[in-house]
Amino acid sequence: MNCQYFPAFATVFLNIAFLSSPTLANEKVQSPLKFQIQIESGHTWRPPFGLDRVGRPLEAVVTVSQTPPVVREIFLVGYCDGKEVSRHKLVFPDQVRTARVRLEAYPAEIAVLFKSNPNDKPVELARRGVPWPAFEAEAVARPERIINPVDLGTILVPDDWLLLAGGQKAQVELVALNRNSKLSSGQAVAWYESAPGRRATTAMRLTPGQKTKTILAPGPCSRTLKRDTLHVVIESGNGKELWHKQIQVMIVPEPPKWPEFGVVETKLRYDAPISVRKSDGKFSFMNYNHGWDAKLKDVVVVLPNGQRFVFWRGSSYIPFWASRHNTGFCYEWAESKPPADASDAVEPLMDKELRYGRVRIMESTTARVHVRWSYQSCDFNYKVWGDSAVEDYYFYPDGFGTRVLTLQSVPESNYEVSEFIVLTPQSMYPLSVLPPNLLDVLFLDGKKNELTFPSHGQAEKLQSRGIPAIFRVHLHKNEPLTAIYFSPLDKKLPEIAYGPFYDKSQLVTPVYWGSHWPLARGNTTGGAIDARVSLTPAHNSIVTWGYYHRPTPLHTTHCEMLDALGRSKTMVTQIWAWLIGMSDADDARLLQWAHSFSKPPSLDVNGAQFDVESYAPDRRAIRLVVEGNHVTIKIKPDSACVNPVFELSDAPKKLSRVLLDGRVLDTKQYAWDGKTLWLNATITKPTNLQLELSE
Repeated sequence: MNCQYFPAFATVFLNIAFLSSPTLANEKVQSPLKFQIQIESGHTWRPPFGLDRVGRPLEAVVTVSQTPPVVREIFLVGYCDGKEVSRHKLVFPDQVRTARVRLEAYPAEIAVLFKSNPNDKPVELARRGVPWPAFEAEAVARPERIINPVDLGTILVPDDWLLLAGGQKAQVELVALNRNSKLSSGQAVAWYESAPGRRATTAMRLTPGQKTKTILAPGPCSRTLKRDTLHVVIESGNGKELWHKQIQVMIVPEPPKWPEFGVVETKLRYDAPISVRKSDGKFSFMNYNHGWDAKLKDVVVVLPNGQRFVFWRGSSYIPFWASRHNTGFCYEWAESKPPADASDAVEPLMDKELRYGRVRIMESTTARVHVRWSYQSCDFNYKVWGDSAVEDYYFYPDGFGTRVLTLQSVPESNYEVSEFIVLTPQSMYPLSVLPPNLLDVLFLDGKKNELTFPSHGQAEKLQSRGIPAIFRVHLHKNEPLTAIYFSPLDKKLPEIAYGPFYDKSQLVTPVYWGSHWPLARGNTTGGAIDARVSLTPAHNSIVTWGYYHRPTPLHTTHCEMLDALGRSKTMVTQIWAWLIGMSDADDARLLQWAHSFSKPPSLDVNGAQFDVESYAPDRRAIRLVVEGNHVTIKIKPDSACVNPVFELSDAPKKLSRVLLDGRVLDTKQYAWDGKTLWLNATITKPTNLQLELSE
């Protein structure tokens, strides 16, 4: 039998009765056992992905109607040209009636054999052909140069689309596998639908049974269109089309011009529709541009290290790091433990229409950016209970910032405030992009735990040691920068590491996956994968501190006040602060950052006095009241003082010179906006800082 070519896929159902045998002779079989044998091409959510899927082994799925009685051994045997090329033992434990076998030997036929006793001769129960496809191919298009989607004014572009700036070039990598012995050569062709006369063509060897790879360069895309289609075709030698793929192209003719450091209001572009699940369970779509009040905008924080921190309407304004590889990462929000009368979870992600959430740019200068996000946690039906939260985010030119959460709630409420969540665009499967080493835990004493996911058998790595830890999250397998999170007041590690999802008994995600957020509407919190992966962005939850593992607040007050519904009652106000960043810094550097954030340096000051609040940990700022044009500060760090920040009240507006131990600093080594001074310096020993000010 030919081992290379079968014309089509097929599913075969076999009804088989066990024949008499020494072991089964005394068994009364009331009805014959029924086997169902299916051939599958592999689970869509599991590797391999992309180009590697071409030529991947098929899988045989053998299902039995009931657990086989007494039978000791059942095998699935593969044959090629009449010779055995593989043998797999099939096991059907109690309550499990399906066995799955990966056909890596590429057999032409498979057969089910059984032996009642180890010494018996195997009895063949069934035989069938394996329908390998005659021709397989896949193409992946990539921009010649990767640009952060946010820098093109877009966000979470569908993974199977091609995003380009106007006039940008792309490359198409193409893989084909031919099993037809009558076909040996052909050609690959690629062109944009807007320019059918401009085609990239290259010859392809199509040697039967061998993979062929090639690269096509279709040239620059349109400079004026916003959308296009890229066609990729494989033809035989006589010009007959063998395979054709169409790739949707999203083009940005005029990319926005962001500042090197700052914050902007904008409306990020998203061309796919919003997926909506109606109350009757049916799905529909909503135009993205009609999803919110037209007055609402997105906010993008732009940092010199190339990172972007985004407050997006599609994420209910929940902010996240938007990486250049089209994934995101957020630190969570204030999520209330649901009251008895709540419908689903109570959190700001439920506010899809942005009835409560708002974002304001509070400050944007050469030295500091400050963005405020305010919200109420609501349930699936937008019900609120009167609690409210404000999150202030401060960023400096070094790319690091702080997350400051102020929560006003009734005293008996309970909130979760930290969870690590990776956002992925539509059509992106978690196992295709999330690296196994998702999370590093770096304790302040230098000990480090590296957690891999799925997180089976790693509970000891999340055992708290009574020492604060820095958390580093890897949000894409190709992203060298990691998201950073640290609070010196948090001595507890996350309570839960989320487990993987399974589908058809196969592991399909490394962690929790949900398509109900961001962007999508109408779905409650899920607990399984679904076909919505191809319709909307999704999120992947890694770890959570839960409702009982919160750090100690910076401040806590109880007093009578009006709640968010205007009712006078006793409320508790709690404030927390974390150091955040997106950085490729090594462990030693992160430890310096953490020690610096944990404890301000001691100071000797001339020409100024300490303000009433001399240090603001939420802004990592030392606060002074200036009394003249010359200020001298002796900085005495406990271990390290990294990029100190000074808030100078009553200071002259002009900063003429900055000297560090007598050395005049270049203007690139500090930033001054008339009130706030940021230094680009790591101080590990007593150091004199001199400021020369003038009107």
